[in-house]
Amino acid sequence: MGRGVLCLRVAQLLSETYQTALNEMKMIALSHSVAEKLARFLLDLVAEHNKDERDITVNLTFTHEEIAEMIGTSRETVTRLFSDFKKKQLLQVRGSTVTIRSKPGLQNILDT
Repeated sequence: MGRGVLCLRVAQLLSETYQTALNEMKMIALSHSVAEKLARFLLDLVAEHNKDERDITVNLTFTHEEIAEMIGTSRETVTRLFSDFKKKQLLQVRGSTVTIRSKPGLQNILDT
């Protein structure tokens, strides 16, 4: 691999890292409430899925503590919000499997 190709690849990786960090900062800065931050986090997890899909199931590889760190809150708040979202039938949680039951319902949280 030539130096030019290597330099280009390093620049691409740095750009991807920068974009990821920028998106995380936007998520924290532009959200008005912790519920909005968690809803945005969950919607980002399922962003590549079809919008018309009724139930979207993903394997959540983060603990509540890790999610709390990412969205700038406490683990207890994340746990409470997961419970609230379950009561509102926005999602279902079984172990590390999360099923988004109402993608529009989560998006409504962003609009409030």
